[in-house]
Amino acid sequence: MAGLQLDSLVTDLMFQANTAIDQKTLIDGLGGEDSLATKQLLDVDRLDPRAEMELSPSMPFRHRGERRLMIIDDTIVTPRTDPAADPVIKNDLRPAKEALIDVCSKLPIRLGRLFVLGTWGDAVLVARNVKDLRGICLLPWALDPQVDLDGKRRQTPLSQKEFEAKLMIYEKRLEELDEAQILARLSGVSFERRGDLVIVDVLEEDGTWDQRKSMMMELQLGAWDSFSMIPGAPSTAKPPIAPAGGNGKPAPAAKAEPPKPAPPPVVKEEPKGPPLTVNEIDNKVVLVFPAERFNLDVAAALGKSDWDNVVRRSDNLPGSVRDKMHRDGANWIAPLEFLSEVFVDGKPLTKQQFEKDATPLDGLKSLEVHFPRFGEVVLFEVPGKGRFVTSLTKGAERAVALVKG
Repeated sequence: MAGLQLDSLVTDLMFQANTAIDQKTLIDGLGGEDSLATKQLLDVDRLDPRAEMELSPSMPFRHRGERRLMIIDDTIVTPRTDPAADPVIKNDLRPAKEALIDVCSKLPIRLGRLFVLGTWGDAVLVARNVKDLRGICLLPWALDPQVDLDGKRRQTPLSQKEFEAKLMIYEKRLEELDEAQILARLSGVSFERRGDLVIVDVLEEDGTWDQRKSMMMELQLGAWDSFSMIPGAPSTAKPPIAPAGGNGKPAPAAKAEPPKPAPPPVVKEEPKGPPLTVNEIDNKVVLVFPAERFNLDVAAALGKSDWDNVVRRSDNLPGSVRDKMHRDGANWIAPLEFLSEVFVDGKPLTKQQFEKDATPLDGLKSLEVHFPRFGEVVLFEVPGKGRFVTSLTKGAERAVALVKG
């Protein structure tokens, strides 16, 4: 995996269980040998399972006997200088979307996806079952060690028993919403049917991809907020009300009544927690997170520069700072509780490996690692303060100085 380039376009194919396909049929279905000549094929099932967890986890979505193949192309997407600060893929991905649909129509594919290496989220999803669209978008819930069975985030990780119980009810959660309920939640994304395929994507009209919309699609399809109290029981959550005239016709006129005053706007209550500390390094904003404010969802939002899901009103950031973040991006520093939360060479980091491979940093030790749902970061340890990760991969000694105070 060392030769994989960030922002390479990935066509991710998950085959139906126990489907026997000869090599010629497979190659023809993938577009022929000439089409594959410039691409890299990655047989995911030959990897260490921990490497798949880092690259793009698919368990427990995939069933026994289902194979997975990734087709990686580094010629389509222009690599971004700083993916953390630029959430938009500016290349036209419509041809790649059509190629994915064509492959899924020719081969026994359960789920096809289009995304780029190094960032979380999908640009296109193709399936034969609407529930599979929801299933893949429920993986963040299933795999997050701090989200419980009911979709509530905790301040501390689940116990091993609780985490295993959550994985056991993953399939039951998929039975709580029917196809109509799932589709009723979609808004701001594209959905269509072609034959027996269902297709959803977040591409713009010109084929570019704003990755922040992928998180929106994931939340809509995952529908954590509709979980039943008893896992597997039909959900009683009401779907969002579709605009009047969903069939293209205006709603029937109602009896005239005196106009009612508009209700006051509903202000969403923000979660409680200490505020962020804001600094600047080299004229760029640096956010310092307290432990209570950092988790995998925040890391994913940081990776997509989705500042609205990172900064709260209670942080009291001046408008000029917010404008600067939206314009120029921002770096960040956050505490790390366990070394195993980060990866090196596709494997969770151990204390022994950190002690062996770490390099001196401002009198301390540091190591370049991979943080899930974000990407490359620097891990460092400050005696008396703990361990931290930072996006300041260059000049990380400045991050150490901020932590030391």
